[in-house]
Amino acid sequence: MVERDDYAAIRDRIIGLSHTHGLRCDWAETTKRQRFLLLWDAEGRVAARAIVPLFPGETPHLVDSLERGLAHLFGDDWLEDP
Repeated sequence: MVERDDYAAIRDRIIGLSHTHGLRCDWAETTKRQRFLLLWDAEGRVAARAIVPLFPGETPHLVDSLERGLAHLFGDDWLEDP
């Protein structure tokens, strides 16, 4: 299980699942508290956009939103599965 309040664990889970699904990650700092993520497919199309909080323990609602927002690519509860 990924620690939902650990940015590095969430980031690593996203990167691992992206590689498994043939997606490329692009990260951009949008504020000092969050990063914007683009996931690109093999044809160079954006498969998903998401906001990833740098301090997820302070904003669990953003983690929930992130999990729901990437479910169409990684499956339901992708953040919970090891």
